Amino acid sequence: MNTNRRLQPAVIPPEYLPLKRSLMDQHKDVFASLRRHDLRLRLLEIFIFLAIWIGGGTLSLAAPALADGFGRIILQLIGVLSSGVALLVFFMEVHEGMHGILFRNRYVNYWASLLFCLPFFLSYTGSTTLHLRHHRFLGAREDPDEYRFYAGSRPGLWALYYGRLFIAPTIYIFLIPILGFRFGTASQRLRLIAEWLLMLCVYMFIFVKIPFPVLVLVWLLPSAFTGFLIGLWGLVQHAFTDASDPLLATRSVRAHPIVSFFFINQNYHLEHHLFPEIPSYHLKRACQLIWIQLPHALVARSYTGFLLEFITSSLKLEDQPIGYTELIGW
Repeated sequence: MNTNRRLQPAVIPPEYLPLKRSLMDQHKDVFASLRRHDLRLRLLEIFIFLAIWIGGGTLSLAAPALADGFGRIILQLIGVLSSGVALLVFFMEVHEGMHGILFRNRYVNYWASLLFCLPFFLSYTGSTTLHLRHHRFLGAREDPDEYRFYAGSRPGLWALYYGRLFIAPTIYIFLIPILGFRFGTASQRLRLIAEWLLMLCVYMFIFVKIPFPVLVLVWLLPSAFTGFLIGLWGLVQHAFTDASDPLLATRSVRAHPIVSFFFINQNYHLEHHLFPEIPSYHLKRACQLIWIQLPHALVARSYTGFLLEFITSSLKLEDQPIGYTELIGW
């Protein structure tokens, strides 16, 4: 049990190793370069979305002075949605931090990740503990993200997946510390408690010092939209997959480059599970190297396209992989 708890940031199921080695065999030097951190790319990425968040918040707050009536509502909506997209990237940076690839220095990686957790009331140590279990036991009973083991029926499974889409990010605020404490080591449990005490102090300061209407426009409403995007991201990558086949256990999205930019390449999710040690800004290159070698995979052409197919399948209460694609000669 102790070995299950002490998981490494780049851990993958052992049965993935032969597949991973075969995919890397012809491009070992390239894959070695893809593991390298690029501080300039990471800082540029953070700067761009920090600017979008600040710009969106500024527009939301300035809207009453810029327009009246419906025009004000439109400006505030644009501001809230822009801030929400920026916060999504902050969440993706947390995901990078869970794998130790946000920054090379582990202390910088930890504190930067913890900072990015603040907008979501998210336990970083709890999230990391559970997320690495998800990678190690992908699709198995020990995987905390495998909903089939929680559902007692097919309608129950669909209810859980719709819950994941709309309310799971909110519920996870409370579940992640509990489950993280359960599966964590003694040191992880202490760190989890210390993080939450620190976060509570930060939240108390924020809510005392900043007017609540301001927080609603620049943080709370945008984060609600971010929660939906996080739910969609999680749903697309793992809903109705086939854990018996490493290539079908997760789904990649061939999204438009602009969409991929706003997901910082985390739409390449099969690539991420095979190579969790590769920073997100190199995942597209990893995709280009391996997909010509794959016989099949689960593919979504877009997030909206998958969502439409998901809704259609839900009306029939189907339970089968969505997006199966033969890739030989594709």
